[in-house]
Amino acid sequence: MPLIKDAISSFLGKDQGWKWSEHLHPASFRGVPFAVVSGESVFGRRQAVHEYPYRDTAWIEDLGRSSRKITLRGFIIQDSKVYSAPDVITQRNNLVAACEEGANGTLIHPTLGELTVSVTESGLRVNESADNGRVFEFTLTVIESGLKVFAITNSTAADSKVNANWLRTATTTAAKFISMVKGEIRTVTQAVKTIKQTIGFWENMVKSSIDEVTNLSDMLNSTFGSKRYGRYSRGKIGGSVSGATGVVLRNNDSENYKKVVNEKMAGAVMGREAISKALSQLNNANSIEGLANGVQLVINVIINATGSTAEKVRVFENLASFKNTQYQQSSVDRDVAEATTLLLVVLSSGAMAKTASELIPANRDEAATIQRRVCESLDNAIIKAGDLAADDVFQALVQLRYEFVESFSLKDAKGRLTQFSLPSVLPVLTVANRIYQDAGRSDELVQAVSPIHPAFMPVKFKALKQ
Repeated sequence: MPLIKDAISSFLGKDQGWKWSEHLHPASFRGVPFAVVSGESVFGRRQAVHEYPYRDTAWIEDLGRSSRKITLRGFIIQDSKVYSAPDVITQRNNLVAACEEGANGTLIHPTLGELTVSVTESGLRVNESADNGRVFEFTLTVIESGLKVFAITNSTAADSKVNANWLRTATTTAAKFISMVKGEIRTVTQAVKTIKQTIGFWENMVKSSIDEVTNLSDMLNSTFGSKRYGRYSRGKIGGSVSGATGVVLRNNDSENYKKVVNEKMAGAVMGREAISKALSQLNNANSIEGLANGVQLVINVIINATGSTAEKVRVFENLASFKNTQYQQSSVDRDVAEATTLLLVVLSSGAMAKTASELIPANRDEAATIQRRVCESLDNAIIKAGDLAADDVFQALVQLRYEFVESFSLKDAKGRLTQFSLPSVLPVLTVANRIYQDAGRSDELVQAVSPIHPAFMPVKFKALKQ
């Protein structure tokens, strides 16, 4: 036997003293211990197979990691020397109760360790026989479980994707603008003149919007949250609640309101000054690259300015609707003007999507309205990019639109709303307690329904199911 053992060791390699049996975990499910004879685990990826006529191969679309399915074959035994447990009948009843409980449970797998799993239908099969006596054999089949979330767990992750695609769209559009203009011009001086003439009308739209973005009333409205300061507040200080999703953001309240107001007033002044400087820098640019960078600077300054997010969305929507009405005599000047218009429209609509992704809609109707407005603005920019054969810009805008819709869908309660009917007009606290068994969700209901007064809820309204 030593000769055979040495031969196998020389062929397979020596174990170097590491004993796999010393690294096994005592198996249990929901605290019910048992012994394991063997196990089987299934791993892989979820795939969608797309087959097409007259094509020999299929396109395989990856849908992410598949759920891990684990099967354990084990036994429970009375008077075990390995684990402490009562008689085998009680052990069997405890294991059955653990498998029939509704929620997810903790499984201690011998080699995989601690797992959160859910038992499948007919997942526990127990074999009892006279031959086995005080030993009950069983087969347990479970599926690894997780949190109740979608592919994107929260809107923050989705918002970051919108921001990344916005940056990509901005850089792609600026590069395309420079290449389009340089491909058409005869002299840089004439091109710069045409670009400035086109941008001039857009600059006037920006100047008329400065006060709207930095308006103190709207700024404070977007600073304080609805949880503490009423349903018309759209900020985060003091916490906010969304009637569209029911999500409650519990931010700390401020103890120095004067300081907050002074900071916002200073931010408004600095925001106006920053926008004015950006416009001056744009006017002083004397190169094609400088003009492209100047437009991007103006857009970024407006995005980062201290002000109402909702007003920024409206301002960018207005800027994205820009149309060049100035007549250009030569075809070259017309092409340069069209390229400039594309730059202005794409950057404005992209900035609108980026800014709107940061909004917290008060209710489902507001979420749907904002999404529709942004998509219409992006669609107009996409059509313009397609008309000018700007393929890179077209693709970047399509991807930005997709990511925005994905992001904002998390803030939309479509599919989770239901119609409620009340016997009479009731205060919101009573209604919240009646339909949710939680009076604390009254603020959410006020945001979702937007009644004339919280004490008088309409007899029919739509709100989240649960």
